Amino acid sequence: MTDNTEKSKPTIFYAKHSEPKKNSRANKEKSTGWKDKRKNDAFQSKPKRDRNDRIETFQARSDRPRFAKKSIVIELNRSPSEIEHDSPWQKKVRANDQTPTFGYDGYRQRKEETLVYSENSCKAVFKHRRSAIVKLFIIQEMTYQFKELINWLVQERLGYDIVSDEQLNKITQTQHHGGVCLIVKKRIPLTLLNYLEQKSDADKDCILAIDDVNNPHNLGGLIRSAAFYRVNAVMLRQTNLLDSGAAMRVAEGGIEAVESIKSDDFVASLDMLKQQGYQIVALLPCQTKSVASSELHKVQFNKKIALVIFQQINMKLVNCADVVVHLKGNDNMPALNISVATGILLSNL
Repeated sequence: MTDNTEKSKPTIFYAKHSEPKKNSRANKEKSTGWKDKRKNDAFQSKPKRDRNDRIETFQARSDRPRFAKKSIVIELNRSPSEIEHDSPWQKKVRANDQTPTFGYDGYRQRKEETLVYSENSCKAVFKHRRSAIVKLFIIQEMTYQFKELINWLVQERLGYDIVSDEQLNKITQTQHHGGVCLIVKKRIPLTLLNYLEQKSDADKDCILAIDDVNNPHNLGGLIRSAAFYRVNAVMLRQTNLLDSGAAMRVAEGGIEAVESIKSDDFVASLDMLKQQGYQIVALLPCQTKSVASSELHKVQFNKKIALVIFQQINMKLVNCADVVVHLKGNDNMPALNISVATGILLSNL
């Protein structure tokens, strides 16, 4: 053997205790005879060392690389793509398998923030209230159409993520997102008293009072028609329905152009509007013999109007109305969708 071979061998030390412990396992084996039984076992092929012997090995220092352990850990923690591309500038956007999330405080986000998706809805938010934008999720194909928004986010030091279509499906919980999604702060609704103070000097005004319309698609259609015919405000019991992503998508950005008014008591709110000179007009979802109503072309409208819309007829609100209107159908189709009927009525105002 050469000197190098001798140096590379591990050094072995044997430490022998002179007196075993009283309660050691070796003493128990001697007293019970269990150790002798183990020696006769067929599976015991190798002789066992005394349990009081202790072996410590020390590898020669020349055989152990100085940073071997550290380098192994680094290689295990790195992905194959990172090992292949050591420079961070090899790829502009690295693949992110983890689905982006809102953040950490889920309760605060549900209370203060909401999702807006589809192209027109996101552009309307950027046009009317860009200060409410928190973050942007967008697919690569839509970045050119939203380059102005992305540049503004960079200037304001706000975040945006370029994600895949599958990741955007998980974020929005729908496939009809249009390739873009915004996290925005919810709008704070007005009270009717605050709204009337703002419109005290207006000669013309139109308010859409929506009762018992919980379908987000119908609600979005109503808001879209209201924005198209320049309705100034919508009044609801549950204004949080306007924060629905589906309602915003169907409204195509119309929600951003219309004020929202929260009313817990529609009867009291309609009486207040009457005192301010508003004409209360109720639109029936269908013609009924139990309620006296007029056809649309026979009605004279005032300059200030509060238009009451309901999915099911509410007699308390009908009794508050100055004019009750219905759209006459036929035997094939007696009634229209509530959003379509509202659009026809608004076109006649």
